Amino acid sequence: MTPMRMLALSAAAAALLAGCNDDKTATPSAPVASAEDAATDAAAVVAETGPSFASETKTFREWTAVCDNINNCAAYGPAAENSGFVMVKLDAGPDARPRVHAGSWSLPSDATRILLYIDGRNYAGKMEALESEDPVLSINNASDQLLGALANGRAMTLSAGGETAAVSLTGAAAAFLWIDERQGRIGTTTALIRKGDRPASSVPAAPAPPRVKAAAPVAQTNLPKDMARQVAALAKVRECADINQGSASINDGWSVNRLGADTLLWSVPCGAGAYNFSHAYAVSANDGAGARTIAFPTSHASQDDLVNSSFNPDTNAISAFGKGRGLGDCGQMAEWSWTGREFALTQEDAMGDCLGVHWEFWPSTWRTTKG
Repeated sequence: MTPMRMLALSAAAAALLAGCNDDKTATPSAPVASAEDAATDAAAVVAETGPSFASETKTFREWTAVCDNINNCAAYGPAAENSGFVMVKLDAGPDARPRVHAGSWSLPSDATRILLYIDGRNYAGKMEALESEDPVLSINNASDQLLGALANGRAMTLSAGGETAAVSLTGAAAAFLWIDERQGRIGTTTALIRKGDRPASSVPAAPAPPRVKAAAPVAQTNLPKDMARQVAALAKVRECADINQGSASINDGWSVNRLGADTLLWSVPCGAGAYNFSHAYAVSANDGAGARTIAFPTSHASQDDLVNSSFNPDTNAISAFGKGRGLGDCGQMAEWSWTGREFALTQEDAMGDCLGVHWEFWPSTWRTTKG
């Protein structure tokens, strides 16, 4: 059984997730610069490139493996009828230890205990307290026995309250091997599947993440009451106006914030659905000069509008949560920080299959250090 892909994505979320399972690699593309020339000051911009790895996703039969730009990896497989999941996470570096998470919405939502069986053997773990979510079993520092069973077992089930959910193990071994190879673990005692006698110290250190320096926030004063004509004339803004034609509430929903002494951030509604609301963003000088739309880099491409996004003036950051469906169990979550010249991607998580995975457990696809 192939895991179910997204069914109801906005254009921006679809662009990200279409690449999630196509065996593609990428690094964030350069975003559009702002109009403020003073951003070249040392205090305004810094985005150092550290790691040599690209965020990458691979599919192995019914399992999917994901590694981010600093080689933190995850692999997961689906429960029957995409009703749940089992996920193995392993960060980069010699000291990292594997973590296992599993859950299913076919199990009682008030379950206080989930049993994980592989070929008749029970593997114990702790329950995660996730408010208003289906229960999740977590096993930190997973044993070699559990990892071996996941890789080579015949049948896995989750059980709670008299209900059971079968979980596929088809492809787990190949996913584990890909992670071992990427993290340099093959032949070491820390490998997920192809273990050897070499000590953990022989595993390469985790690469240093890129460092992003966010510009200091400024007071939200002297904001214009009308949209600058140069912003309204931008092609993307006109496109959004056409999309929103006939919806006065959306057309009137634009907003403006201040990024710097002479830099404004404009947010423009660009379509709405049942649970996804898109906005395009632009920057300009106070008088509208130099107006241009912003292209936001992601781990695989760039996008010119964001889904379910908001700007936080206290942190000079924009966050977005593009839902693959109303449950919010799949899609993309990301954050971009204003450096004084651009919005740099600082964090991204993505879940390309709708399996009931709470966003706290989504695989990482991009990480940075702020400061």
